[in-house]
Amino acid sequence: MLGAVSTSLLNVRSMPTPSSAILGQLTEGMVIKGEGPFDNWLQLNYKDTFGFVSAHYLKPVNDLARLTGTVNTNRLNVRQAPSSSAQHLATINRGASIKTLAFLDDWLEIEFNGEIAYVAAKYVDLVYVSKGYYAKVSADILNVRSAPYSSSSLFGQLNFGAQIWVEGQQLSWSQIRFNGNRGYVATRYLTALQADNSNNQQLDPIALAEHENDTAIPIAELGQELSRLTPNTILTVTGSNEQRNAAATWNRWGALLTDLSNKKQIDVACALAVLCVESSGKGFEQNNSDRMIIRFENHKFWKFWGKHNPQQYRQHFRYSTDKVWRGHEWRREPSGEWLTFHGLQVNEWQVFEFARQLDENAAILSISMGAPQIMGFHYERIGYQSVVEMFAAFAGSIQGQVNGLFDFFSPRMLQYLKDLAFEDFAGMYNGSGQKKLYGDKIHKHYMAFKKMMPNSEQNHS
Repeated sequence: MLGAVSTSLLNVRSMPTPSSAILGQLTEGMVIKGEGPFDNWLQLNYKDTFGFVSAHYLKPVNDLARLTGTVNTNRLNVRQAPSSSAQHLATINRGASIKTLAFLDDWLEIEFNGEIAYVAAKYVDLVYVSKGYYAKVSADILNVRSAPYSSSSLFGQLNFGAQIWVEGQQLSWSQIRFNGNRGYVATRYLTALQADNSNNQQLDPIALAEHENDTAIPIAELGQELSRLTPNTILTVTGSNEQRNAAATWNRWGALLTDLSNKKQIDVACALAVLCVESSGKGFEQNNSDRMIIRFENHKFWKFWGKHNPQQYRQHFRYSTDKVWRGHEWRREPSGEWLTFHGLQVNEWQVFEFARQLDENAAILSISMGAPQIMGFHYERIGYQSVVEMFAAFAGSIQGQVNGLFDFFSPRMLQYLKDLAFEDFAGMYNGSGQKKLYGDKIHKHYMAFKKMMPNSEQNHS
């Protein structure tokens, strides 16, 4: 059984009885894996021995997108497969954040440098973020650390009165967002803010904006009404790459996808498969400070800016003339080495930010954005008055991205999806040059999801 602590403190006892010795305590949100429950007790490994906790104070972990992990050992091996004999890919240090995709017995399947990898589960502390709150810093200067330890490295500092969004707790530490990264501050120096307190204090978006360099507060948390994302039925993230991808995407956004698919009268499996292929079912990249996933297209930047400034463009960008989606390279200095950049979000953003310095509008027009990877130049088609407005909406919330996907579907695209004509759909969505490649990928994810989802939950409209 996998469960998250649902009370502020949960005793770990030596035996499955309320009168047995207390070995320690777990705090709210901490995730544990154990055997049982047996007579309402769960047995788990605890500090080189075993202990028991009351299952009454555990809640199911049904949304992997809410899991946050922190390495709890000095050095943790990252491996290519869930085995201690598998190829060693890298080593990560204590306090590093882990993006968990699935549980495989004693191993965690994780996202590492944009790929799937594995680490031993016992060396990662997991927290299930089920709710959060705003808080105000009550210390003159509050250190933000990279991990919930006083010896971990400093990310930066917050000033007195800074208002921040607290995602969860780890013992005496609060987990927050700081400049797009996950950070930790001592809880005792925070004062929780309530919208309905005795002073009727309301959080002022303008005041929050003054602290935007201290913490990256999601737009959705400023009072914006959002649709429900998580579905009632949660799928196990296991099986083939397509099955894991489809299950993880469904677990994140299944409710929203179902609602929008019903309105368009298409099978939700079709929309889900498109998202899986476009961005592996993700809209933001944790390994890139949780920034929106983008792809910068050199040939589009030529169209919107380069052909008007050809000499300057050719000093910094190039691409194949026969197959324009290939051979994309760039360099910051005119005499520098040409570099490829597709495949890593950090590199994509470096090119994009450089292009923005040349012409912001043209740069945003030249990127595909978020989970659906819709190009910026389609902003009017999906209902925005400017490409900057589209960029802000997509960068602000996953709902903006998913809504954009459904707004982008033309009547003919919708008919192709209803007919399961995925290659024809890909010809319109991805371009005729790669329609077979993308059509096959969409079909594989569609079939993977249909095999996993119970018939009663599938959308056949």
